[in-house]
Amino acid sequence: MSNATNYGSSYWQITSDKKTLSLMADRLEVLPCGALVAWGGYRKENVYTTTEPYVVYAIAAGQWHAFFAASIFDGSAVAEEST
Repeated sequence: MSNATNYGSSYWQITSDKKTLSLMADRLEVLPCGALVAWGGYRKENVYTTTEPYVVYAIAAGQWHAFFAASIFDGSAVAEEST
């Protein structure tokens, strides 16, 4: 199993009605359809590293409420975006 930090440089939290998801990704993007996409890229010393970002997580429109950059220490919001 690979370490989550190999897939992104930032720690994010995504909220929905039922749970809060934590993930590592380089950036999050809201598509015109309302879907939320987390972009990242695999990186680890002495192992294959991609130079092109790819989707590390996606969630459909209506299945998420808010996302925010989170503190790696306690998960609290560093910056916030909501729909």
